[in-house]
Amino acid sequence: MNETLAVDDLVFHVRRSSKRKTVGITIERDGSLVLRAPTDCSWETVEAAGREKSLWVHTKLAEREMLFRPRRQREFVTGESFYYLGRSYRLLIVRANGEAADPSRPLCLHEGRFKLHAGALGEAIKHFRAWYTAHLTPWIKRRVDRFAPRVGVKPKRTLVQDLGYRWASCTPAGTLNFHWCVACLPPALIEYLVVHELAHQITPHHDDHFWSLVGRILPEYRRHRRLLAEEGGRYIGFPAAGG
Repeated sequence: MNETLAVDDLVFHVRRSSKRKTVGITIERDGSLVLRAPTDCSWETVEAAGREKSLWVHTKLAEREMLFRPRRQREFVTGESFYYLGRSYRLLIVRANGEAADPSRPLCLHEGRFKLHAGALGEAIKHFRAWYTAHLTPWIKRRVDRFAPRVGVKPKRTLVQDLGYRWASCTPAGTLNFHWCVACLPPALIEYLVVHELAHQITPHHDDHFWSLVGRILPEYRRHRRLLAEEGGRYIGFPAAGG
């Protein structure tokens, strides 16, 4: 039985499970709202939970919109700027009849510039995503290896992929996931995301214990968290789910 709960302009998909003992709300990657409840939970309790959490949901949806909203949508033209590890690099469209171009390597960062083969313009986002993924993966794995012992966890895998509107996530099985757009951010903010997800291996909630753990590793985490929320979007020139 599919149940939905409408609270003002919010619509929750209600999912019941005999394994749950409490009511919880999650925001999925596509923005849909899921309210999870015990099988025998009364509708009155479900509705009360949805109303009680409506302000929290609105706040999280607004934060998500702010996090991944680019200040300006970038164009794939010569002279445009794109970020890598917090530094801005100009783009050069390389044409076969001009500067040497290698069609087998459609995008590279060389001599302080991103160089994109003219024949690859139609799939520019695809090539940037592949380039960022290839370069961020070993970079971020080194940070995970550095911080994991300090947090006291041993994650099983570290993946770079498209996460929709999320910078990063972790799974109960021990996999850390990072959005390929994370490659655009300054190293300090990426390290904050790494420690944040490693701490979630110990506690899934943003409670006092969680922030105490993050603060022990990164004393300036509040500043990093604020900068990520306020400035993170300006480093991104692609649609959040551009994959």
